[in-house]
Amino acid sequence: MTDLYQLSRLETKQFHFQLAPTSCGTMVRQLFAKYELDAANAGITYTLDMAHSEGEELLLTVDTDRIEQVYANILYNAIKFSTRGGFIDVHVAIKDEPSELVIRVTDTGVGISDEDLPHIFERFYKVSKSRSTSGGSGLGLAIAKEIVQYHGGQIWAESRLGKGCSISFSLPVHRI
Repeated sequence: MTDLYQLSRLETKQFHFQLAPTSCGTMVRQLFAKYELDAANAGITYTLDMAHSEGEELLLTVDTDRIEQVYANILYNAIKFSTRGGFIDVHVAIKDEPSELVIRVTDTGVGISDEDLPHIFERFYKVSKSRSTSGGSGLGLAIAKEIVQYHGGQIWAESRLGKGCSISFSLPVHRI
């Protein structure tokens, strides 16, 4: 399915999600492991920091394929805009109020200017000319936003030009 067609279906609520209960820890570890080779091939150190307690099982009700799509869009942007020898850190935490899983992907890439930052989740938006030479349709983060919002979460970014970028998203969790 093309990105534009998928985004249009997401925006008009015509996309069918296959929701199922999923363990937070298992999902995060699987997502992280799936992209280790991509980061290694790009010459980037890729780390996972899971800050929540392993003792309590936490569940998400999500479409795991769509959450993987969110993660992949964020991670591939981090790889694309980081240089060889850079770092990507995936930090995972559980917030209590509201009870949610927060995944933050931080890179040591070129960063995003203050003027571009508010627009990166808009369809077709490409950040400054120095970053637009890397290709892409400008739809990946807009799709990620729609998917995260459908799941009852939020997505946001923090960055300083020349200092890297952090893109985070949250999803509601249930304690067992």
